[in-house]
Amino acid sequence: MFSHEGTALELLVLVFGVTGVLLVAWFIHHQYELRSRKRVKKQHASGQQREAQSR
Repeated sequence: MFSHEGTALELLVLVFGVTGVLLVAWFIHHQYELRSRKRVKKQHASGQQREAQSR
Protein backbone atom coordinates (compact mmCIF):
# COMPACT_ATOMS: atom_id res chain seq x y z
CA MET A 1 0.00 0.00 0.00
CA PHE A 2 2.43 2.71 1.25
CA SER A 3 6.20 2.43 1.33
CA HIS A 4 6.41 3.70 4.93
CA GLU A 5 3.94 1.12 6.23
CA GLY A 6 6.65 -1.17 7.67
CA THR A 7 8.38 1.69 9.48
CA ALA A 8 5.10 2.94 10.93
CA LEU A 9 4.26 -0.55 12.15
CA GLU A 10 7.68 -0.92 13.80
CA LEU A 11 7.24 2.46 15.50
CA LEU A 12 3.78 1.48 16.71
CA VAL A 13 5.08 -1.80 18.15
CA LEU A 14 7.93 0.10 19.85
CA VAL A 15 5.53 2.61 21.42
CA PHE A 16 3.16 -0.10 22.68
CA GLY A 17 6.11 -2.18 23.91
CA VAL A 18 7.60 0.69 25.92
CA THR A 19 4.15 1.54 27.31
CA GLY A 20 3.65 -2.07 28.38
CA VAL A 21 7.04 -2.21 30.13
CA LEU A 22 6.33 1.04 31.96
CA LEU A 23 2.90 -0.24 33.01
CA VAL A 24 4.40 -3.44 34.43
CA ALA A 25 7.11 -1.45 36.24
CA TRP A 26 4.49 0.89 37.73
CA PHE A 27 2.36 -2.06 38.86
CA ILE A 28 5.32 -3.71 40.62
CA HIS A 29 6.22 -0.38 42.26
CA HIS A 30 2.60 0.13 43.36
CA GLN A 31 2.46 -3.33 44.95
CA TYR A 32 5.74 -2.66 46.75
CA GLU A 33 4.37 0.65 48.09
CA LEU A 34 1.18 -1.03 49.34
CA ARG A 35 3.14 -3.73 51.13
CA SER A 36 5.53 -1.26 52.72
CA ARG A 37 2.59 0.86 53.97
CA LYS A 38 1.00 -2.20 55.60
CA ARG A 39 4.26 -2.93 57.44
CA VAL A 40 4.48 0.68 58.64
CA LYS A 41 0.87 0.57 59.89
CA LYS A 42 1.55 -2.68 61.77
CA GLN A 43 4.70 -1.25 63.35
CA HIS A 44 2.87 1.97 64.18
CA ALA A 45 -0.05 0.10 65.75
CA SER A 46 2.27 -2.03 67.89
CA GLY A 47 4.08 1.15 68.97
CA GLN A 48 0.79 2.67 70.11
CA GLN A 49 -0.01 -0.46 72.12
CA ARG A 50 3.35 -0.24 73.86
CA GLU A 51 2.67 3.38 74.77
CA ALA A 52 -0.75 2.44 76.17
CA GLN A 53 0.76 -0.35 78.26
CA SER A 54 3.43 1.91 79.73
CA ARG A 55 0.82 4.46 80.97
